[in-house]
Order: sequence, then structure tokens, then C-alpha cells
Amino acid sequence: MTDRKNILKKISSYLTKKSHINYLTIELISYSNKNIYIRFDYVEKIKAYKIVWYDLQFVDPKHLDLYTNSQLVASFFANRLVELLLKIDLDSSKAIDERILGDRVIFTNRIKPKEPKEYIYDRFLPLKWSALIDPLALTFSYLPRAMNTYLSEMFAIFDNNVEMYNSAKPIKFNLDKDNIDELFHKKIIARGIKLEDNVRFLEKLGNRYLAIVEDSGFYCVVIEKVVDDFHNMWCSSNKPHLDEHIYATLQCIRSKKMKSFYKVKRKSYDKNLLEDVRRAKFYLAFGVEGNSILLVSENGAIKKSLLKENDRLMYEVIEDDDNLSLSKLFDEIK
Repeated sequence: MTDRKNILKKISSYLTKKSHINYLTIELISYSNKNIYIRFDYVEKIKAYKIVWYDLQFVDPKHLDLYTNSQLVASFFANRLVELLLKIDLDSSKAIDERILGDRVIFTNRIKPKEPKEYIYDRFLPLKWSALIDPLALTFSYLPRAMNTYLSEMFAIFDNNVEMYNSAKPIKFNLDKDNIDELFHKKIIARGIKLEDNVRFLEKLGNRYLAIVEDSGFYCVVIEKVVDDFHNMWCSSNKPHLDEHIYATLQCIRSKKMKSFYKVKRKSYDKNLLEDVRRAKFYLAFGVEGNSILLVSENGAIKKSLLKENDRLMYEVIEDDDNLSLSKLFDEIK
């Protein structure tokens, strides 16, 4: 944080020497892993307004001239932005969700130099700060188009699609203590409860839990610890929210209903020892479908692989359950 403040201090000093008067700053701190500093300035030397921005991950404070991006703002839009900033009648405040890791925004209104106002929020612009929507939108219209993704996420509460972003970012959640129901919509909870007995496999591998949930098909759920109590939660259903398969998995983790995946290894019929060593990799498996074995990668991707080729089994079982379920299926196919 100290480094960031020092860099911003040097940028401010540099632009002041260039006759910039700052009216608005927007800082994106670890927002989708990006650190962006944006300003709306009046430049006395040319008597015009500019949007100036820096990607702080690549800035060299000794050569700021090489890292300064700017865009002249048409007079009509500049005056409109000034009007919008003057109309903001909100006291400095913070609206921080401690469950969010990173994604912080600091909006500082300096249109009244003696009374700067600072608004800090994490990821989503709060409903009570709707007065910031137009200034943000107008400022971002002068930035590279790729940055519109950040703006869309900031406006998620107003667009009613918060869940889409929550499923894609780390969430602060203690797997042993926190209330699972608080993360989910009531309808999803109802569906998730029905699926708890359909969690066919659940195993902890390193810093992540991997599960297979049987529903209309097979779905893989990944619950991955990022840092402290922050977790990524993802399902192969690719629904834009935390879904019923994730709910069922969390409940099974909480009640410790674990069942390890089968472990298999691809056979090598090549007598070349080096080739055999190269192929000596274990795979996680969860069943057989037709002539294919069902595999899952540690990042949650479900794959099918031919179990038998040229009348020969291509996989051997390394680890089975107590009933030797997979081995028995292999024997039936031989």
C-alpha cells in the first residue's frame, strides 16, 4: 500500500508541474488483478480537460512521461462531468464487503478543492451511491474499451446480476462455521438439499475440494482455498451464479461425507521404458460410460477417454473403493 501511495504522490507531482488541476480520481485496486489510476484534470497550459490514466503494475516512477495515457475531453462532455461532480451531495464514506478479496474502488471528488469527498467500495457500487453512476460512465467512455468490463462489474447491483460476478471471484467463507444458506437463493437451496445424496465423489486434493454431483448429468464442483477464509467456488454447469451443485457439495464438506475418487493409470503397451515412465501418471476417475472411462482433472474439467482399444484395456486401476467397484466394471469389459 505504501508503494502505491508513493507512486500516486509522484504522479500527482508530475502532473501538477504539467499544469494539471485534478477534479476527480478513480483508483482500481486489485480490481480483477489490475491496479489502475484514473484522473479527470483541467490542464491550464492548453485550457482543456483531459482524462489521464496509468496502469500501476507497469509504471516506472522515474519515467512517468512514457507511462502517461491521456485523452482530450470534448468541452460539452467536460462541462457535463463538472456539473455531475458538483451535484454529488454525499459525505465521504466506505461501503466495504469484507467477504470480497481485492476489487476495491476509491472515487475521490475534488471538484471543490477545499472539500474533497472520498467514496470507497469493493467491487459493486452501492445503491445509495447512484449519484456516482453518470460520472463513472462518462469517465470510462474515454478509456480503452477493454476497461468497460470493470464498469459493468461495478454496476452489477443496478443491473441485478451480482451473482454472476460472485461465482467468478473469491468469496470469504469459513467452510466449518459460516452459514451456507446466506450464499444462495432460496430456490437454489431447495434444489441443493435434494442433491446432497447425489454427491457421488468428494475428495480434498491439496488446497481444493473436488466433487462429482449427479443431476441431469455429471457435474464437477471445485471449492478452492485462495488465502485465509477466501475460496473460489466453481461448477462445470457454468451457470452464472453459485448453483445447487455447489450448495450440495458445501453441505457434504460440512458433514464430512467424503468419498475418494478412483485412481487409474493409462497402460503402456510400448516396451520402451522411457515411454512407460512418461505415461506413468495417475488420473482421477468416477465411473464408466459405454466404452469410455469418466475422468476429471484437478481444475474441474470432465473428460471421457476410450477404455478399450484394439481389444485391450487402456487403463488399470490403482486405487479402488472397498467394494472394488471400478475393478469389477473393468472385468466385465475385458
